Amino acid sequence: MSEFAIKTEHLRKEYGPKVAVEDLSLEVKAGEVFGFLGPNGAGKTTSIKMLLSLVTPTSGYGELLGDPLGDVATRKQIGYLPEHFRFHDWLTATEFL
Repeated sequence: MSEFAIKTEHLRKEYGPKVAVEDLSLEVKAGEVFGFLGPNGAGKTTSIKMLLSLVTPTSGYGELLGDPLGDVATRKQIGYLPEHFRFHDWLTATEFL
C-alpha cells in the first residue's frame, strides 16, 4: 500500500471556458483525516468527482491508494454518497452500484 491515500499533481478541470479546478496538488497520507473547505463554486465537488473518476480531469495526474485515478480495483474499495442522490435512467440498479 502506498504512503499516500490521495496524491494529485496539477489536476485541472475545465468546462468549456470555465475553469472549475485549477492546479490542485495535494498529498493525504494513509490514515490521515482531511477535509475540503471553501465557498460554493470553489471546486470541492469537482475535485472529489475527479478523484473518483466520475469526471475526467482536463490535465494533471492523480492517485488513490497508490494506483492511478480510474483503477477499477481501487474504485471497488471506495464508497461515495453524492449530495443529490438520483438514479440515472440509462443504468440499471446493478450497473449503478
